[in-house]
Amino acid sequence: MGSAQEAERNKLVFFEGSQYTFDLEDLLRASAEVLGKGSVGTAYKAVLEDGTTVVVKRLKDVAANRKDFEQQMELVGRIRHRNLVPLRAFYYSKDEKLLVYDYMPTGSLSALLHGSRGSGRTPLDWDTRMRIALGAARGISHIHEEGGGKFTHGNIKSSNVLLTTDLDGCVSDFGLVPLFSAAAAANRIAGYRAPEVIETRKVTQKSDVYSFGVLLLELLTGKAPNQASLNDEGIDLPRWVQSVVREEWTAEVFDVELMRYQNIEEEMVQLLQIAMACVAAVPDQRPRMQDVVKMIEDMRQFETDDGNRQSSDDKSKESNGQTPPQQATPEARTPSAITP
Repeated sequence: MGSAQEAERNKLVFFEGSQYTFDLEDLLRASAEVLGKGSVGTAYKAVLEDGTTVVVKRLKDVAANRKDFEQQMELVGRIRHRNLVPLRAFYYSKDEKLLVYDYMPTGSLSALLHGSRGSGRTPLDWDTRMRIALGAARGISHIHEEGGGKFTHGNIKSSNVLLTTDLDGCVSDFGLVPLFSAAAAANRIAGYRAPEVIETRKVTQKSDVYSFGVLLLELLTGKAPNQASLNDEGIDLPRWVQSVVREEWTAEVFDVELMRYQNIEEEMVQLLQIAMACVAAVPDQRPRMQDVVKMIEDMRQFETDDGNRQSSDDKSKESNGQTPPQQATPEARTPSAITP
C-alpha cells in the first residue's frame, strides 16, 4: 500500500456534527493528564494548543479487526441523546485504538458520591441523586431503543455516569463490548455484572437493567459495589441490601448523608423498590429500561412548578384515585414492606 493511502487510513475519523477541527498530530502534541484507568483502557484529558479540551480514551486489548471496529464505531457515533456522552471521533491503527469524547468538567458520579467523604464535604442531596438517576435511565433507555432494539451498553457503573454543569447524568462508554473478546468482556468490562453474565459471558439489555439497579442501590446506600467490607472482600451490594431488608431494618440501608433531608423517606423507599426489581436474579423478571424511566418519572411528577414538595395528602388528591406505581397498598409505603 502506498504511504499516502496508509496515511489516509491512519487518521482521526470525525462524526457528522462534530465542532472539532484538529487532527491526530494536534492530539499527539496536546498536554495530557490521566483521568482514570478503567477496564477498557485509560482516559486522558487532552488540552490542545488552541485551548480545545477533549477526553481521549486509549483502548487496550481490542480483539476486533479494522472493519469490525469501524462498523461498531459508526453505530456508536450515530447515537445521540442529551443524557449520553457522544463519541466525536475514533482512530484505528495496528498499535493504537483511540476514542475522542467531549470533556465533562464536573466529573463522574463515582467521584461525586464517594470522593473525600468526611468533614468539609458537601453531600450529594436527594434531588440531585434523583436527577442523576433519571438522566442515566433515560440515556440507557435510548441506547436500548437503537439498532432495532438490540443495542446494549454493557459497562454500566458510576464511573461511566458523567455529570453536566447542571448535575444531569450522562452515560458514557456505551457500545464498546463488541470490540473485545467474549472472555475479556465478561471478565473485565461488564460493569456491575449480572449473575447470568458471569456464566454466559454475554451482556444483554436485561443485564444492563441489573447493572442500573446496582447503580440505584449505590445512590441510595452511598456504598460502592466494590467497596471492601470489614473482611476485605468486596460487598455484593444487592445481596447486602436484600439481607438488611429481610431483617426489616430498611432504614439502615440508606446513606447517612441523606438523613439530614426532610420528607424524602417515601421517595427513598420507592426508588429502593425500583432498584430491587432491576436486580431480580431471573433476567425475565426485571423491568425494561423504558419502564424504569417511567417509574422514576412518576415518582417525580408530584413536585410543583416552584420545585416544592407537596404533602402526602396533596399527593393523594392529585392522583385522582389512581395509585402511583409501587404504592398499590398503604403497607407498601412502609419500609418493612419491601421484599427482596
